[in-house]
Amino acid sequence: MKNNKLTLLPGLSLFVCFCLLTGTGRLAAYLGGGAPLIALAELLSFVLPFFLVKISIKEPKKLYKRLKYKQLPKGAIGLTVKAGITVAVLSLFLNLLIYQLAGLAGADLSATALDAPQTGLGYAARLLVIVALSAVVEELYLRGALMNVHEGMVGTSACLLFSGIAFAMLHGSLMNFAGPLLAGITYAYLTYIFDSVWPAILAHAVNNLYYMFVLWITDTYAAFGIWNYFAAVNGLVLLIFLYLSLRSLEKLLIKGSVPHFEKSAGLYDLWLLIRNPGVAAFALAFVAKLVLDQFI
Repeated sequence: MKNNKLTLLPGLSLFVCFCLLTGTGRLAAYLGGGAPLIALAELLSFVLPFFLVKISIKEPKKLYKRLKYKQLPKGAIGLTVKAGITVAVLSLFLNLLIYQLAGLAGADLSATALDAPQTGLGYAARLLVIVALSAVVEELYLRGALMNVHEGMVGTSACLLFSGIAFAMLHGSLMNFAGPLLAGITYAYLTYIFDSVWPAILAHAVNNLYYMFVLWITDTYAAFGIWNYFAAVNGLVLLIFLYLSLRSLEKLLIKGSVPHFEKSAGLYDLWLLIRNPGVAAFALAFVAKLVLDQFI
C-alpha cells in the first residue's frame, strides 16, 4: 500500500501544482498584485509539489546530483543561452500564429508570452520574480524532481514529451500551449544531456528575459510602427540562433560531451506516465479551467 501511495505522488503533485497556480494567481491579482504576493504565489505553487515528489523518491542521490551545480562541458553555457533565445522566439511565433488562426490578431502580447500577473511590478521586480524566481522554482520541480522520477520508469523521449506537455498544461491555456510545449521539451533535453537542472534554469531565464524585452520594446515603440518590422526582425533572430544552437549541439555530440537518447518503448512509455491517477486528475482540472474560463 505504501509503494502505491509513493507511485501516486508524482502525478498528484502536478494536480496540486495546477490548483495552486490557478488559485494563488487569481488571489494575487485580486489583491492587487505586487512583487511579494506574486513571488509568494510562485513559491507555494512549485515548492509544495517539489516536496511531494521528493518524498516519493526511494534513492534521492540521483536527485541531489542533478540539483547540485557541477562543472559543465565546454560549450554548454553557449548552447544553453542560444537554445533559450531560439525557443523564446519560436515559441512566440507559434503562439502568435495560434492567435491569428483564432481571429485574435493584435491581442496583447503579454497574453501570448507571460501568464503571471504583473500588476504593480516595476522592471526590477519583473526581472527578479518573473525572470529569475519563476525559472528556478519551476525547473527545480519539473526538470529537477519530476523528470528524475520519470526517467527511472520510462525512456528518454517519453520523459521529454511528457515534461513539455505538463509544462504547457500548467500554463492553463490552449492559446498559450504550443510555445510552452516546445520550451518544456527543450528544457528537459538540456537537463538530460548535461545531467543537471541548472542549464534548464538558465535557458528558462533567458526565455523569460527575451519576453520581457519584447513586451518592453513593443510597448515603448508601438507608436513608431514597430509592428511593421516585428516579424521580419524576429524571424532573422530565429534563423541565426537556431543555426548557432544546432551547430553547438553538433560539436558537443561529436566530442561525446553529451549522451544520445536511451531506448524507449515509444507511445507505450508515454502511456505509463499518463495513466497515473494523479495525472488524470491534473488533466481533468486543466479541462475544467478551460471550460470555466469561457464563462468567467
